[in-house]
Order: sequence, then C-alpha cells, then structure tokens
Amino acid sequence: MDTRIGKNKYGIKLEDYSDYTAYKKACSYAANRLYLQTEKGKINRSKVLITYNKTKKSKLQKDRYRQSEKGKLSTFKYQSSVNGRKIRNALVSKRRASKLQRTPAWADLEAIKQFYLNCPKGYHVDHIVPLQGVNVSGFHVLNNLQYLTALENRKKSNKYAL
Repeated sequence: MDTRIGKNKYGIKLEDYSDYTAYKKACSYAANRLYLQTEKGKINRSKVLITYNKTKKSKLQKDRYRQSEKGKLSTFKYQSSVNGRKIRNALVSKRRASKLQRTPAWADLEAIKQFYLNCPKGYHVDHIVPLQGVNVSGFHVLNNLQYLTALENRKKSNKYAL
C-alpha cells in the first residue's frame, strides 16, 4: 500500500480505497468527468455521439431497448405525460381521418371488421398499398389488406412493396 496521504487534484483520497487499481479507476473516472465539462470535451463528445447514432449497432441497441421492459416502461411514462398524450392523440387523429378519407362508400365495412378480428396472434393487419404513401395511396378496402408479422410490417413501413 502506498504511504501517500491527502487528496489528489480530483479530490480523491488513496486511503478510501482497498487497493490501488480501484483508486486508479476512480481517478480516471473523475478525470474523464472533468474533461467532458470543458469546451473541447463537449465538442468531442457530441462528435462521437453523432457518429455513433448513425451506425447500425446503435440502431439495434435502440430497438433492443425499446423492446425491453425498461424501454416499454419509459415509453409508457412518456405516453402518459401531458406532451406524450398530445402527440399521440394528434397522430391517432391524423391516422383516423386518413383512413376515413380513403374508405370508399362501396367498401364492405363488416368484412373489414372481421378481417381485423381474425388476425392471428403475432401478426399485424397491413395495407398492401399504403393509405398515406409517398408515390401511391391505396383505399381502405378488404382487397388492400393482408396479414404480416410484426417485424415484416415494421420493415415495410409506409412503402408499396409487392
């Protein structure tokens, strides 16, 4: 054990740690924290975060987080907040209005309802030609509906794919 007594420049005492490696780790953490508070550290950190957020690994980690219990809880907390409810209500209203506008008078609404009710577990009801597509928009009719797994539906998103 080292015989030095007192605090170092980070305000950490050697005698507070059982071994030197734990002390060294604490000093390294404190130095890193101080560096990130400087202007140069803030700039470098933002560059690293921007670069990392564009990678596939970060996107996969975000997806895993959203699917985890902690991510679901976080999403639930946000959606139950005032701003989260307002945004969610706006999106739902837009979707409902779009669906109403894209439903022709001749559509068999009872058959569409049965199609939704008969959807197998783990599947989503998807519009083959999306209601709000960029290049093409479809109708909300029975011929335009299909069952897709949740993963395939998220991959397809708002695109027209045969």
